[in-house]
Amino acid sequence: MTMTSKGGMALVAIVWLCATTSEAFAQNQWKEFISKQDRFGANFPGDPVVTQMTWQSEQGAVVPARVYSVTNGASKYSMTVVDYNLVKAQLLEKVKSCPPGVERCLGRTAFSGDGYWKNDLRGAMIYAAFQYMKKGFKIDHYMWNHLGMGVEVNELQMTNPADQSRTFVTIYMHHNVLYVMDATVPAGVPPPGLFTQSITLYEADGSRTDHGKVIFNGAELDPNEVYVRRGGRAATP
Repeated sequence: MTMTSKGGMALVAIVWLCATTSEAFAQNQWKEFISKQDRFGANFPGDPVVTQMTWQSEQGAVVPARVYSVTNGASKYSMTVVDYNLVKAQLLEKVKSCPPGVERCLGRTAFSGDGYWKNDLRGAMIYAAFQYMKKGFKIDHYMWNHLGMGVEVNELQMTNPADQSRTFVTIYMHHNVLYVMDATVPAGVPPPGLFTQSITLYEADGSRTDHGKVIFNGAELDPNEVYVRRGGRAATP
């Protein structure tokens, strides 16, 4: 029987798309990978290789990170996880050897924190996005979003002028841990939504993250901070 109505054609298209997606999922052995250590889950086309590395923050802290990566033909998928909880102690230590009078070492601006440690954490997502912007990609789209579980997201879509491959990046910050999902696919290949839209974050007790509202990681750094004037007195609200 031949369907001629618009509704019928749309139904056929949906069924075909679902079947194609399921077939691709099976052929490439896509499956959910869960890291209990770094508290995330995501779909990968195979078991990711885990690589230890170091990450230098915008304010100069050097902290450990892990990269979970899979190469599938000409496509590459990775998740980089950086523990920014270690940044504060490092920057506070660096302050001790600062030259006299250096503004970031005075500790007079509670919103920034000694050594700018609060700025470092609150700006981590923007800093991570900027690392891609410096690589010469054509930026197709850059936007703010949020997960259904309430965690804010920065999203980047880029094209590599050299071969027209496309890179899709989603960046999260949760409990002071930075998550950078990176998927690069060849020109003409559909966006890698099976990967980039699959993330689940977990709490320390193993439960799935679900805040019931949108949260911003920066607001959790120091909820009781008080702005301090240059003379050392607390500012009145």
